Amino acid sequence: MALKFKKVQNSLKAIERVDTVMRSQNIFLCPIYIILSVASFNSSSMAQETVDTPAAENSVKVDAGLTLSEEFTDNVFQTANDKKSDFVTVFAPWIELSLLSRDYELSFGADAEIGRYATYSSENYEDYGLYADGRFRLGDSLFAFGGLDYAREHEERSSPDSVNGLEPTKYHETSGYFGIGGQLNGNSFRLGVNARDLDFDDTPAAGGTTINSSDRDRQELEFGGRLGVAQITNGEVFVQGIFDQVEYDDKTDSQGYQRSSKGGQAALGYKGQWGDLAGELSFGVLTQNFDDPRFDTVTVPDFDVDLTWRPSRTTQISFVIERSLEETTITGASSYVSTSAGSRLRYRVAQNLSLAGYLFLTENDFKGIDRTDIYAEAGLGLRYYLDPRFYLDADYAFQQRLSDIAGEDFDEHRFFLTFGYDLEPNFETRPEDRARITSSEFYAGTQFGYGVLQSKVDGPRGAGGNLTADFGDQGPVAGLLGGYRTTVNGLVLGVEADIEFGDMEWVHDADRDFSVKTGNTYGVSGIVGLKTVASNFLYGRFGVFASEFESKYQRGGNSTSIDDRVIGFSFGLGTEVPLGRGLSGRIEYQIRSFSDYDIGAPLGANDDNFANLQSAVRFGVIYTFGAQETPAPYVAPTDFSGFYAAATLGHSTLQSDNSGPRPTSAAPSFFLNATRSGQGFSGGALAGYGWQYGAVYLGAEAELEVSSAGWNVERSPTGRIYSAEKVGSVAGLLRVGYIVNDSVLIYGRTGLVRAKFETDYSYSGTTINQSDKLDGALIGLGVEYSVGPRTHLRMEYNYTDYDDYEVDYGTGVDIFDSKESRFQVALAYKF
Repeated sequence: MALKFKKVQNSLKAIERVDTVMRSQNIFLCPIYIILSVASFNSSSMAQETVDTPAAENSVKVDAGLTLSEEFTDNVFQTANDKKSDFVTVFAPWIELSLLSRDYELSFGADAEIGRYATYSSENYEDYGLYADGRFRLGDSLFAFGGLDYAREHEERSSPDSVNGLEPTKYHETSGYFGIGGQLNGNSFRLGVNARDLDFDDTPAAGGTTINSSDRDRQELEFGGRLGVAQITNGEVFVQGIFDQVEYDDKTDSQGYQRSSKGGQAALGYKGQWGDLAGELSFGVLTQNFDDPRFDTVTVPDFDVDLTWRPSRTTQISFVIERSLEETTITGASSYVSTSAGSRLRYRVAQNLSLAGYLFLTENDFKGIDRTDIYAEAGLGLRYYLDPRFYLDADYAFQQRLSDIAGEDFDEHRFFLTFGYDLEPNFETRPEDRARITSSEFYAGTQFGYGVLQSKVDGPRGAGGNLTADFGDQGPVAGLLGGYRTTVNGLVLGVEADIEFGDMEWVHDADRDFSVKTGNTYGVSGIVGLKTVASNFLYGRFGVFASEFESKYQRGGNSTSIDDRVIGFSFGLGTEVPLGRGLSGRIEYQIRSFSDYDIGAPLGANDDNFANLQSAVRFGVIYTFGAQETPAPYVAPTDFSGFYAAATLGHSTLQSDNSGPRPTSAAPSFFLNATRSGQGFSGGALAGYGWQYGAVYLGAEAELEVSSAGWNVERSPTGRIYSAEKVGSVAGLLRVGYIVNDSVLIYGRTGLVRAKFETDYSYSGTTINQSDKLDGALIGLGVEYSVGPRTHLRMEYNYTDYDDYEVDYGTGVDIFDSKESRFQVALAYKF
């Protein structure tokens, strides 16, 4: 079900064609996890509050285009272990015919996307779609709208409902919508109906079998309306409601569940404009009742925020928060509540050069089973126009899923190089507005920080059993770097090489002894960023790394050792601030994932698969060669004193030293010592007050955080299954800092944290679900500077050491001693 009417999700594609609105500004839409609503209550077609049409006379317009992309992915099947990489060639043509007059607008279009994998041809696909939509003037205050769509698509491997067949699942989607809208007593209104039919093809499986997908076939019907109830300053207050019905072709599916349902949504909202910020927000409730009596009715708060900020003629930043209830056929689950939040940046560097970036987080909370998945998607893209019709795109996309189900995590890095053509010119050539290099420089520096090694181990155990478990270690890192960067009309592009020295090692000491130890890491990265008016540099990075891993495995009288350099890819975010005399300071965070490998004792006999990941926060000092102290534009000193509040977003690693009895017939008193480690995301809010004494800063703040950082161990079908997750915390903190160049606050913070941990433990017929509130001591280091009249950006690293705790499962007691590394970005408002 899709309670926001129709959702079309486009994730990790090379480049989306420019929409009409953005084309006029020469800004392209980067590949992104973004909702493109055709018949949505938030769509452009239904959101019009008047019935005026742009064309006074009849006109016909034909537009078309195509893209040819070469892509590289390091994780074709989007798995935690046994990852496969490949190159993909993608051809995507499209065409659109528009008929415009004073009384109507009609559009007819077709598009296709054909993908060919160099090695894994089973993943080849041919997607295509046809659509027609229109808008008709019925009077001075009334219009009608409608449309039809047909698409043949394939299901992404990252889908929670992916059946893991020998090829992706194909499906057909047919939909139509119609409605009326206009003005009623000065307020807007819209009424609409949307119908959708989904038909899934059967999927080939191993052993010559076929996976029957017919019990996923369904029809969805939605009816809803929206009415403006009050005109207020700069906007309108509205109410809206939607009724939906989902009817499956098979009344009872192959698992014995009746998945048909009925539900609805009601919300109160506001749409308007506040200076450079425009958009709408709504809050309400959504509910769904299922035919199967084993499924509880789902009722949750509903919210939708869609804001666009245009700080300048060339810059657009969008903020999106939304919630919906989605269908699933996972055993035992009725549905899942999907909550997404993210931001998109579109920046026109010059007439022929554009930058796009995005960052989205999505939580899928499954109803009826104990499972929550967190998806993160981020990316950077550049478009360079060879002329008004031909362009080149260079893009990078990162995707990560973290789940509280063992083995469901994955990381994927994807690189794109795309050639594109649009029949309609994207701009009129103006030589004075072309991209020009304004400066170039070499630089070198040193860095230090704190790194985390995480290893996902998957392998056979016992007679037909399997182990999936998370291990890891933390420790200091240090290194050297050097690079070259150039500035093009305010956009900074660079390439950087670095070497990092680290010494992290985790050890599993039980009936099998195995371990992983890191060595030196060499890397090359691309850097893309923008500078503020105070010359503070905010950037993203993506690159390739080679890290040394020494892995050991011992079982019985057999032992194996592998010492090799493994290739991996990284995604990072950072900021650099000037210190004067050619020096600048830097803080950045990186997430790296590496190729996996097999190891066992003896090697080649029922090996385990090791998949290593790293995260690292790094603080650096950079020297720019030949830097000249040119007078910078005057920027008023930043006042850091007074009250402030901030929203935070972070990425964490939770490490737990795990010890406990593991008796066997051969060693009845054996004791386990292992280090568990897993990743997660966090978000929250903080508020505080600061005092400024010249260049010295002193402040106090309180922070509230929710988190998904945790790890999993699962030995199936018999054995221990247990996990730990930090779900939230409150903290009281002191902040002490020094202000550089009257505009940058470099600070440390320390204080006490009270955190809630959830631990699930199942063994020998006993299941424990335990909650513990643990105290911890936090230390952190960060940087803050102004990005608006009252808006500040913070980047910081925090390390917290928590008290240990015990889990008594009846036949033994396990002890857990946890530590957390967290990097977070905060956007603060100063009152």
